[in-house]
Amino acid sequence: MMFYSVRVFLWGIVAELEYHLYPWKTSNPPEWASKKYNLDHGIVDEHENHMYYDWLKSHEEKIGRLQKEVIFLLEKINE
Repeated sequence: MMFYSVRVFLWGIVAELEYHLYPWKTSNPPEWASKKYNLDHGIVDEHENHMYYDWLKSHEEKIGRLQKEVIFLLEKINE
């Protein structure tokens, strides 16, 4: 039962990281992001969409590596 609670705690951390790394899910960023990054109030062109895609893809890869490391650590803990 202790390992289950550790696993739930670690997945909670990963979920929180994912929430912070992906601040919005649509093509139109929220108002705070438009002001912070000097965007044209939700209007983004093709180049900017590609830039956001690359940014999100790199964060997805980082999260994937973190998840693999968490799984590896959990396997070591279970041994």
